[in-house]
Amino acid sequence: MPVLPHRRIVASVAIPVLLLASMPVSPVGAQSPGDGPAPVLILPTDRAAFLPGATFDIRIEIEGEALPADLAITVDGAPAADFFGAESTTETWSKGPETAPVPVQGVTWRGVSFAAPGSHTVEVTADGATTSVDWNVLAPSQGAGARNVILFIADGWTVAELTAARVISRGNVEGKYLRPFTIDQMPAVGLAHTSGLDSIITDSANAASALNTGHKAAVNALGSYPDTSPASADDPKVETFAELVKRLRGMSVGIVTTADWTDATPAAVFAHTRRRGDQADIAAAPLDSGLLPEVILGGGANWMLPETVEGGRRADGRDLFDEYEAAGYSIVTDATELATAGAAPPERLLGLFHSGNMNVWLDRNVFTDNQGSFTDQPGLVAMTNTALEILGTNENGFYLMVEAASVDKQIHPLDVDRMVGDIIEFDDAIDAAVRWAAANAPDTLIVITADHGHGFETFGTVDVEAFNAAADIPGKLDAIGLYADAGFPTYVDADGDGFPDDWAPSRVLAALVNNHPEYTEDFQVSSVPRVPAIAGADGSYIDNPDDDPNGIPMTPTMPLSSSQGVHTLQDVPVFAGGPGAEYFGAVLDNTDIFFGMAAAIGLDPSAADGITPADAVAPEVACEGVDFGGVCFTR
Repeated sequence: MPVLPHRRIVASVAIPVLLLASMPVSPVGAQSPGDGPAPVLILPTDRAAFLPGATFDIRIEIEGEALPADLAITVDGAPAADFFGAESTTETWSKGPETAPVPVQGVTWRGVSFAAPGSHTVEVTADGATTSVDWNVLAPSQGAGARNVILFIADGWTVAELTAARVISRGNVEGKYLRPFTIDQMPAVGLAHTSGLDSIITDSANAASALNTGHKAAVNALGSYPDTSPASADDPKVETFAELVKRLRGMSVGIVTTADWTDATPAAVFAHTRRRGDQADIAAAPLDSGLLPEVILGGGANWMLPETVEGGRRADGRDLFDEYEAAGYSIVTDATELATAGAAPPERLLGLFHSGNMNVWLDRNVFTDNQGSFTDQPGLVAMTNTALEILGTNENGFYLMVEAASVDKQIHPLDVDRMVGDIIEFDDAIDAAVRWAAANAPDTLIVITADHGHGFETFGTVDVEAFNAAADIPGKLDAIGLYADAGFPTYVDADGDGFPDDWAPSRVLAALVNNHPEYTEDFQVSSVPRVPAIAGADGSYIDNPDDDPNGIPMTPTMPLSSSQGVHTLQDVPVFAGGPGAEYFGAVLDNTDIFFGMAAAIGLDPSAADGITPADAVAPEVACEGVDFGGVCFTR
């Protein structure tokens, strides 16, 4: 019985254990002997899914001064130590406020795995009470013929943002777009849920971690489940897709981003930490772990240098540029050097083109004074092409993650035009990858998605001359065209490069974000990156008088301590093309992206060569709902 990808997991009802690392374990509050059973936390959490042979850590936490005398930890009724063939370690720490610390006992197994598909129940008995979770080990797929996987992530990207970018880039005449984006032509289209382990609203770190591991994580966490210990790097880890394909298949790994390469989304490819902000540690993680991506391209040079060097942010005194060079990396720092490296691809390439996040397309190409001293930065297309030339030399295949980071970083401060420019560039990078794959490696799966959304939408157009000439707010509002009065924006792309020749036409989009601080909006391109709100005398954020002073005042829709727009709950788009793409044409959870990529290449971590045996037979899955068209519908 075929089932939709997100319905492949069939689990019995168990006691859910789901907690923030910074919050008390449920039941809330410390318990002293005699008050009842000790609260228990089991990690991984209930309904976690695994591939057989993929490694992960187990952490059991029990509140109390000592381990309960009757403590028993079992998997399917057998002692966990016997089931996994490994002994646990124990630790003690305190959680909660200093005025009322709660002692915690931790029991941990590191680097364990399941040998075969199946469902498993983990039970922890402590102080006479039993807590349980169900885990599911999925059957590896025989594969769809993919050898390479490219995961494109536009951080903070939504359907509404894609639509706005298409109007501005491609033009719309009499209701029809003049030409499509490359994204639009992908054969598989779906949606992905984005909620995290600790909140319905996700952060980039835990969302990107879900894409790369198949496991949920908490806000700010990467490649790990959140325990309550004070350390950030000891939380129970789960193996990432990059780690699996490199360990098992000898595939190459590449990271391309317009952000710091140690920022949340690129770090999710390889990092394991509770705090995404530990960027100095993240920068050193590939060296320290031995998982060395063949390609690293982006910003974030400051995290490579000791504090003794101007701009350096490393307190440990390490010069990571020297260390990466010693590890076999060619180092490039501008677009000119990148082009040279691409002409004669090295085995490993590290290219960092900005001290922090790279400048957006609009500031690299139109308002170039905003680049500061970084006047020779490559774009996302050049970085993607160079990465493909290097990674494509590995006959075992590769995994490449490409991030358009500033879609998110520009819509946070409500800078619509800068966000749109980077979406157009994102589509150009996808087009470059499609063309490369068609010419060099048609056995390449391309997946396109976002880590989370933003509350952006277009609702009309604005007559710029009338808006700017209006003497009062009602007059400005009258310059906004709705329904038939909206007509069409007047962007022109005479040179056909996909970007407007003039970003200040006579009629622009009326587009807003539905969550924001107090600010003013004039709907027009800003010659400098926007700062819509600034801190007032009492610390609350108020309108920045230097940002859009001729705009419409907007009443805040969020706490006054917030200075920007924030992430939203909406499902994000998923597009895919190439072998295995059909998996992604469904409503998915973001963790399903990991399993879809693994299925496309036939990844079986339990096999010696990491390849699903040709005679493997997937187990039959009973439909507990309605069978319609070969799909099992459940409620």
